[in-house]
This record gives sequence, C-alpha cells and structure tokens, in this order.
Amino acid sequence: MPGKMPYEKYQLDNYFEKYSYVNKEVIIKEDLLRLGVSFTSSALEESSKFATKSYYLFSYDAMDVDDMKNKEFIKAPECFKFKGGPYNLRPSNNKTCLDKPEKTPYKVDYVDGELKLFWEDNYLADVELRPKPPYYAHTLPDGTPYSDVAASVFFGYLTFCTILRSCQYWGKKEECIFCDINTNARKQSKTGRPFMIHKSVEDVVTVIDTIFNKEREDINHSLLLTGGAIFKQTAQLSGMENVEFYAQYIRAIREKIGNRWGIHQQTTALTIPECKVLKEAGVDCHHANIEVWDKDRFKVYCPGKQQLIGRDEWIKRVCDSVDVFGEGHVVPTFVSGCELAKPWGFEKWEDGVKSMKDAWEFLMSHGVTPRSSSWIIEPNSVLGQYDQPVIPLDYYIEVDIAWYETWKKYNLPPIYNFTPMGPGRCLSINSGHLDMGS
Repeated sequence: MPGKMPYEKYQLDNYFEKYSYVNKEVIIKEDLLRLGVSFTSSALEESSKFATKSYYLFSYDAMDVDDMKNKEFIKAPECFKFKGGPYNLRPSNNKTCLDKPEKTPYKVDYVDGELKLFWEDNYLADVELRPKPPYYAHTLPDGTPYSDVAASVFFGYLTFCTILRSCQYWGKKEECIFCDINTNARKQSKTGRPFMIHKSVEDVVTVIDTIFNKEREDINHSLLLTGGAIFKQTAQLSGMENVEFYAQYIRAIREKIGNRWGIHQQTTALTIPECKVLKEAGVDCHHANIEVWDKDRFKVYCPGKQQLIGRDEWIKRVCDSVDVFGEGHVVPTFVSGCELAKPWGFEKWEDGVKSMKDAWEFLMSHGVTPRSSSWIIEPNSVLGQYDQPVIPLDYYIEVDIAWYETWKKYNLPPIYNFTPMGPGRCLSINSGHLDMGS
C-alpha cells in the first residue's frame, strides 16, 4: 500500500564505523526518525502512565491512526530518551514516530519492569519517559484537558501551543504536499479524544498561567505558539489578519507571565512592519518555515506559499527579519528529506544534501539559524499516497554535519531558549543537528 516502504536490511555498526567522528546518538536518533518505532502491548500500557502523544500539530506517525488497533494514539509517549545500553549512549530525546513492526527494526518493549529500546531484536538502550507534568491533571470548565491546549515537549523545556489546528492552505493547489495538519485534525477528532481546533485567548492564557506561574517546573523555559497559515479574514478568526490574530495572544500571555521566559512564534513569512508588531507584542523568536530549498521543488511542494508569497520573497523576508529579532532569533524550519520524495524529488541523495548545504550556507551567512526537521512519511499527506523508499541514513547524517559545520563557520549563537545543544544535553526531538558537538 502507499506510504513508507519496508526498510532495507542494514548493519547499524557499519554507520558507526563510517561516521566515527559523529556521535552515535545522532545516528540512532536520525535512524529512529526515518524508520519509526513500534511499541509492544506491555510497553504501551507502561507508557500510558506518562506524558502521551498530544498530536499538537502533525501526526508525526508513519502509520495511520485507523491502523492503531492497540490505541497507540492515546498510549504511546510524546517523546522518549534513549540512553545507556551496550554503547553507553548519552541521553538523547526523540520524537515518537509510530510505525508497524514489519516496517521498522526499532521496538520499545517492557522487560523486567523497565522500558528498553531494541534494534532488530538486539537490546540497544534504556528508555526514559517524561512524567506527566502537574498541569496535565487539570481541565477547562468544558472538560477539555489542559494538555490539549498546550503540550509539554522537549521533556518540558518547551511548551507547544497550537492555537489553530488547521491551515488555510487548502486542497491540492495550496496545501504543502508533505503536510498532514488538516487530515490529522480530522482523524484525531474522529477518535473521540479531546481535540480543540481553535483555542481562545482566555483558554490559552489560563493554561500558560498555570504552567509558568502557578505550577512551574524547573525545566520549563520557553513557549512556542503556532497554527496553520492564515491569509483570509474569516468569522471564526473574528475577521483578523494573520499578524494581529497571533499578536493578541502574545500580548495577553506577556501580561500574565511577564518577560522572563522566551516566546517563539511560527507564522508565514512577514514583512518588516509585521515583524515589528510581533516583536512589540512580546515575541522573542520568529519561525517562518521555508520547508524546501530547491526552487523548482518549492513550487511543487509548497504551492500555497509559492502562490501567496513566493519562494524568493519568502527567503528575503526571513533574512530581513534578523534586523528585527536578531541573530539566534530567526529560525525557519526545513522538512529535511522530503525533497528526495517520489515522484518529484532528487534521484540521488547526494543532490539533496547539496541543496541543504546551500540553504545552510545562504541563510547562516545572513544571521539566520535554520532548523532541520527530519521528514516523517505521514500516510495522509499527498506524498504519503505514493510508495516512498526510505530516505537513506547517510543523507540525514550528512545534513546534520553540514548544519553544525556551517553554524560554527559563522559563529552564530544557539537558537534562543529553544533547547540546550550538544550530546546528552539537547532536548530537541525532530532531528539530530542540535545533538552534534562535543
């Protein structure tokens, strides 16, 4: 069936030898993201006691929720750290990307009272899960769990609030073809779990006030606000335009929690005056996700972005915004690997690496700190409707190496209040580039 094809057999040790100068944690993390992981029934039952998947934006799963017969969608963890094991691995945080056992060599099992990560049935590492934070016990007056308003990610370092779980880039002429935000919203709603599409200012402020003021944990450092693209004024959004819609949340949050903690905001690429509105409202970091660097593929992969703003203008706006937010505070994401996807992608993975190197070089030379998010072949995206060969592990490792080397070349600061960097310290979940270093 369409989607991610079964992986080819390989030896993990061969990659450790080939890339002996790269941390093993980076290699395993990228492998887990590209191939996904399955959970045994006993591991799911144990995981359900911890912070479970909230599906705060996309599904991040390579299997359809309809195929989750063991209710993985409410039992699997939001993320997990792998550590120790025969390679004495440093703790590395990883997004839980679910797939069927026959399509991934990675499995989490519950053995002798402990969660363990296995590769091809070989014990690889111990597994640590994020305990449910205190605010997960609360609900709004209508019964909506606080966790559905704002998810605890990066083991609690980052609070992720998706204000609008739908995107106005709609249909084949507008939607990004690697993205499943709209189908994920429909699928999750059908499961019967609480899944609020549009969150009010009042509800968001209530939950954020609890997280950062009333029941703050020491690990809580930053808030990321996001939502689908907005370019139409609708009654649902009270007729507000993109910037003002999000700015109202920022102002209300800042009034409640002050300026101690960082606020990241994801929107479409903005003009300088629009950036200044968000900056004055209280935004520290802005994320206008570029997704794909190659000009021809950007047009195919991001038709709505191309039609409404255009690739060159999008990149210009991102670079210009450094003058508003500063270095380390402009953080566009790339969905690394999708530009190798069938039927429109590069034929050779080396060409995909070159494209990403070009992106890192151009953007970092302008003071931008781009972010890599390793592509999950989500079955309900447009690209998930095709038989997709698994992206080579070499590609992801080379992209991470290039990111780190370019970041050092331009002596850029870390991404502001996003995660600590380096092996054993990084809490980011979507790729290994921030786990690089020593």
